[in-house]
Amino acid sequence: MQRNVLETVMGAVVLLAAAAFLYIVYGASGVSAPSSGYHLIMRLDSGGSITPGTDVRAAGVKVGTVVKQEFDPKNFQAVITLDIDKNVQIDTDASANVDQDGLLGNSFVAVQLGGDDTMMKDGDTFKHATGALSLSRLIGAVVSPTGGGDKKDDGGAAVPANP
Repeated sequence: MQRNVLETVMGAVVLLAAAAFLYIVYGASGVSAPSSGYHLIMRLDSGGSITPGTDVRAAGVKVGTVVKQEFDPKNFQAVITLDIDKNVQIDTDASANVDQDGLLGNSFVAVQLGGDDTMMKDGDTFKHATGALSLSRLIGAVVSPTGGGDKKDDGGAAVPANP
């Protein structure tokens, strides 16, 4: 009888630990957080690793979250919707860039504030937005730079690279 009580108590402890773990994961994911501000739009040629739940930062401080990522088949662009805290005002000449914490860190959206007096409103789109830099493209550009091969002399005729 004593063994059954011990097994029941241990089972309850395991279930409580699992419930606490799920609560922490759900809270950290940002899924449960209701929209607390206004939405701004980024249009990028390369969305990189930006997904819903990704941080939006201004001056290194979290000011919002990515809430939606879509593909615009007409313009072949990633359309990213940002939920910005209602207490943070972003001017119309601000820019948004996809950045990373370190070389292999997590991606986030970095907002560089401008100096305009007019502020963006719900549904506005950033005029200046740049996507993530691809590490493989940067390495590829260094390893095999474009423009290699034949060189031209003053007459315009092709001259072999190795005579």
